Amino acid sequence: MLRVLSFWLLIVLLAPLQAMADARFSTPKMGSAERKAVLDAARVPVEKDLGQEIVFQVKTLRVTPDWAFVHGTPKRPDGKPIDYSKSIYAQDVKDGSFNDGAAVLLAREGASWRLVTYSVGFGDVVWDSWDEEFGAPAWLWP
Repeated sequence: MLRVLSFWLLIVLLAPLQAMADARFSTPKMGSAERKAVLDAARVPVEKDLGQEIVFQVKTLRVTPDWAFVHGTPKRPDGKPIDYSKSIYAQDVKDGSFNDGAAVLLAREGASWRLVTYSVGFGDVVWDSWDEEFGAPAWLWP
């Protein structure tokens, strides 16, 4: 009985810590100006690499006053899959070494977002070193 009580006491004590951790970032609501600004900035390098217009099927979107992290799958604006044969990744797709995900790190500069780094088609968790490389907080990634 004491173990069960200790377990629940631990849960109750740790819950506020999780809430504080989650309060370090926000996820802008669909249709908000902030979400549009972040995703528009994230789209630019990915569209350039893919050679076509895209929208993100967002898996993770985390924003702080200074940083934004986007992780998702590029899709065509009509929702259909990307035609990677038109992209710089065409050979990687043929070779089977391409994952259709994209991750983008942005830094706020005044009222706009500046690209820090990005990756498309990665196989590993590319953002694991971005905190050390670029000074972004590691708790920003999933």
